[in-house]
Amino acid sequence: MRLLTEFQQELEVNYCKLAVVSVDPPEVNAAFRTGLGARFPFLSDKDRVVIKQLDMVETSKSRGETAIPYAFSLMPDLTVHNIYCGYWYVGRPTIEELRQDLRAMMKKCRTDFDPQAGK
Repeated sequence: MRLLTEFQQELEVNYCKLAVVSVDPPEVNAAFRTGLGARFPFLSDKDRVVIKQLDMVETSKSRGETAIPYAFSLMPDLTVHNIYCGYWYVGRPTIEELRQDLRAMMKKCRTDFDPQAGK
């Protein structure tokens, strides 16, 4: 999360958005967000409605019902460009992978992405 918080300034310059969804209550999310210094939204699915709809539920003896950690890169119309399953730490996207996703998405949806193209 600290790396995403550092990445937020780069995202803002490129008119990109970041949001986090967790199964923690809103007050826990707010405290975590403040502690990180994040400016992007931290949304709460404390009733676990969304994770059930998206079939992202994980059940463990120690934590009970929680969410499998996924990261999604979404196009401006909210279609999915890429999905990362972070169940294992190495499955989580790096900042560079997210940057590459953003570059690919911007190439698809911005005609002015490369002003030298076509010359």
